Amino acid sequence: MTIKEMPLEEKYEKLLDNYLLIRATLLALHKEQGSVDKYIESLTRTQKNMVPTLPATAYKLLKPIARGTAFSKFMDKQIYEMQVDMPLSNIEVNRVSDGEVTYRIKDCPHLKRKAELIKKARLNVDPKEMCEIEPKVMSGMAKDFGIDVAFRTEENGCFWTVKLK
Repeated sequence: MTIKEMPLEEKYEKLLDNYLLIRATLLALHKEQGSVDKYIESLTRTQKNMVPTLPATAYKLLKPIARGTAFSKFMDKQIYEMQVDMPLSNIEVNRVSDGEVTYRIKDCPHLKRKAELIKKARLNVDPKEMCEIEPKVMSGMAKDFGIDVAFRTEENGCFWTVKLK
């Protein structure tokens, strides 16, 4: 028997499925325990701890001097980072002004994938409920940078508005 090395693309797909399944399982558990708000607080705190100090400090310093430039760079970084698990081709970005960006996730590949995993695992979670966690975490983090985040789910994706205060 010869074992072949797993291709990188297959590794990525399996890791993404595992990640989504763990997040769905955690959400289902917190729903059962009535602790979804605590879960969101914990995720927000953890994400804040992961923000690199230098870029965050640079943003806070640049904001009063070059508001639009700092915000634009912040959003470019955010959208770049989204590509970890979302193809850029599914993200429509609209720079409304120097202080406002909207983006839409269209034909979200995660919704279908989450629905399949949740059904297979028999979890008591709606895939869109999982989508609603991330904007709550983002809002909690963005406040520290003087940014407001609004979010709404759509039939096959979601729509975000990010504004500089």
